[in-house]
Amino acid sequence: MKAFLPTICLMFLAIFSSQAQTNAAPATNPFPSISTLTTWASLNSQQQFDVAIRAVGFKFEVKEPGAESTAYTYIRKVTVNEVNYTDRIVYRITNNNSASIISLVTASTDLVSLYTPQLATFKNNNCKTEMSKDKNTTCSCYESAAYAIDLCDERVKLTMGDGNKYFVSVAKK
Repeated sequence: MKAFLPTICLMFLAIFSSQAQTNAAPATNPFPSISTLTTWASLNSQQQFDVAIRAVGFKFEVKEPGAESTAYTYIRKVTVNEVNYTDRIVYRITNNNSASIISLVTASTDLVSLYTPQLATFKNNNCKTEMSKDKNTTCSCYESAAYAIDLCDERVKLTMGDGNKYFVSVAKK
């Protein structure tokens, strides 16, 4: 009888802990909304952008100074359905702070499905970007009074089969 009670307790513990593991929430892969991306593009401050982007799990990777603008690249490693991905976001700001562009590239989440409904209030334009000229890339381009947004789905050849790489660019006009 002394062994019976601990055995029952261990059995209940095992049942409830396995139930808790089964009901655990799936790994999330949050991306900033279009509203957040446009807000970030309006910052004109890498320091403020740095604080904001770290809040969603990105870490600074490299600074690339150029003649007319400086690019700051951030990366985030994520695992979705037991597959590892690297998300990359680039914040490019003109040297005179007149405009900035945020470019987000990932294969971990379908950004087209995520962002297209959020762009309902933007005007849909013909794409004239370099990416849209590629036969393996499908792009939709949007515009408002203050921003130009490109949303692309690029079919890429991977070592273990085909995949998709998604790209969104938010440019302050």
